Amino acid sequence: MSTEKYDVIVIGAGLGGLSAAGYLAKAGKKVLVLEHHTVPGGYAHEFRRGKYRFEVALHALDGAQPGGWAYPALSELEALDQVTFHRMDPFYTVRFPGREITAHADVTQYEGELIRHFPQEAAGIRQLVDAMLTVFFEVRRFMVDGELGIRPSMAQMPTRYPHMLAAMSQNWAEFMGQYIHDPELQGVFTTLWAYYGLPPEQLNAATFIFPWVSYHLFGAYYPEGGSMAMSRAIEATIKKYGGEVRYKQTVTKIEIEDGRATAVLTDKGLRAEADLIISNANPPDTMLKFVGREHLPERYAAKVEDALQKPALSNLVVYLGLERDLLAEGWPYHELFLAETYDPAEDYDNMVNGRFHKAGLVISHYDQADPGCAPEGGSVVTITALADWDYADQWGTGGDPAALDPKSETYYRKNPQYQELKQAAGDALIDRVETVIPGLREAIKYVEIATPLTNYRYSLNPGGSIYGSEQTVDNMYLNRLSEKTPIPNLFLAGAWVTGGGMSAALLSGRSVARRVLARMDGKPAAPLMGVEGAGEQGSGGAGERGDGGGKTSLQSLTLTAVHTNREINLKAPGQTAVLVFHTQDTSDAAKAVNLAVRDQYPLAAEVMIASVIDLSGVPRMFRKIAESAMGKVYQKMAESLPAGFDPAEYLLMLPDWDGAATQAFGLSGVDKQAAVVVLDANGNIAGVSQEKDLGETAVKILRLIA
Repeated sequence: MSTEKYDVIVIGAGLGGLSAAGYLAKAGKKVLVLEHHTVPGGYAHEFRRGKYRFEVALHALDGAQPGGWAYPALSELEALDQVTFHRMDPFYTVRFPGREITAHADVTQYEGELIRHFPQEAAGIRQLVDAMLTVFFEVRRFMVDGELGIRPSMAQMPTRYPHMLAAMSQNWAEFMGQYIHDPELQGVFTTLWAYYGLPPEQLNAATFIFPWVSYHLFGAYYPEGGSMAMSRAIEATIKKYGGEVRYKQTVTKIEIEDGRATAVLTDKGLRAEADLIISNANPPDTMLKFVGREHLPERYAAKVEDALQKPALSNLVVYLGLERDLLAEGWPYHELFLAETYDPAEDYDNMVNGRFHKAGLVISHYDQADPGCAPEGGSVVTITALADWDYADQWGTGGDPAALDPKSETYYRKNPQYQELKQAAGDALIDRVETVIPGLREAIKYVEIATPLTNYRYSLNPGGSIYGSEQTVDNMYLNRLSEKTPIPNLFLAGAWVTGGGMSAALLSGRSVARRVLARMDGKPAAPLMGVEGAGEQGSGGAGERGDGGGKTSLQSLTLTAVHTNREINLKAPGQTAVLVFHTQDTSDAAKAVNLAVRDQYPLAAEVMIASVIDLSGVPRMFRKIAESAMGKVYQKMAESLPAGFDPAEYLLMLPDWDGAATQAFGLSGVDKQAAVVVLDANGNIAGVSQEKDLGETAVKILRLIA
């Protein structure tokens, strides 16, 4: 087995991996990209049949101009110098029962189109669009703050980014329902829900808002030559700056030594060493298979397994090469959505249960944006509907794991039941489209049908997922897996981290590359999205309970200590106690009190000291960050204790999530000035102070009751 040495190895040549590798190569790092497929791009690639070139997944890229989501990565990775991006206007058209609506790329025009169809909702439509724009630009502010090194505390974030946090904490139905109420208008406005795989009642509002605004404010684009041209352009940039991309190299193992990733092994016998590793492969494979559960904290492994149980939906796609020039015939649509109902939840139910004869679908006519994709006199059309992995018990295979192994006798492509289900589903979609393109079947020269199992075959994503894990309120942003892992030099990139979409994947690679470069250059990284520590769970994280510890009983004022889960009744601690009430911003006071008291009362048996941390200003969605931060502080402090001192006795950190304990002692403003409360052995208050020199004050009170 040969061994090679690199600065960074990137696993997977999807857009997240390509983006990360491009930035690192441009920064002068020796980079190797390993890809199991024969081409780059992940879902951003193509295939050919005769003279027809088929786009695998991209419908339109949001914001390939200054201000848009995709622009920074496309520009900095030199893709804009190599590929022409055509703006699509109209962006799409949607046909509902009795109504056809044109979604103009320009936000003002589209707003006007909606008002023309729903004049009674004019005010609500304008207010909704304004609210979405506000969220979008607040997110931009958050990203710029990060790049400038401006990092508000968790308590300050609700004031600085209130609309962003509100959107991240709601589903799209809740957000939209504040402004518009007509069910048909809601169905029309939500047409793009299928791009994200969940109906409004389940889809995170921010996940819908960010790309929607980017599309309508900064344009919907399609690259000439298809998404593969974009992938090839970034690959060319990687190679231009000395990086390598190797195909048909399926990673089988990441070697771990002394808690660090040291090398990557592939099925072709390659062993490559690196200082840092970035995986654009799905996290369940990366962490549970390549790394191995034995190298992971139990809580982190459980979080990865949770992501494995929540893959986003896959899709069913029919690729048609036509001997018919729809462009010459005057077919006006680049994207035409067909919906049988205004209710996305009903549509979603049809999709996941395989009722493709009435499920919502989108017809994409690629000749509109990319005339070279078909020979003269021909056209390329794809028909796409969301589809569930488990339909008809995993598409006729009975859920047999061997059905996914190409070497198995029961491989799904050899299974006649699979072929029958696939053909029936594809025929149902073609029949639907023939109602709007009469004579479609007679013009078909090439047809390919892809199912969720096809997606798995090429991407290795669990469930054939096209968006990573599902994009619900509880599974996005701060609740998603972080690009950081418990292995300090192993990072994650791609849809499983940021959420689905090609722009998101590009930005994910950009973000993790910045983090890696900062690590290599010894500087702090500024994350582009999310908050430092989001989603990171280690064995020493705060509280091993499901809620992370820190539960408050209002009757007894019992708080649960970080890490140890020791319960402390503040009204009856059972011994003399010093309680320091503070927030993140005033935590230095706790250290000062601890030093002063322990200098006079060194044993915990004499005096208990506890930090009561007021976290009432921390939004619920930030709890995991707070838990992770407190867990890290606890571990660091525990390591500094002298031998023989039990951290469970000498390090008591008590999260006060709702501020009930702080209020019960009549305290306020502990975010500006910490406070100290001294209790005698019976729980009586011996003294309270919220002045300076809290340590000295605590010692004086203790002497009075000793």
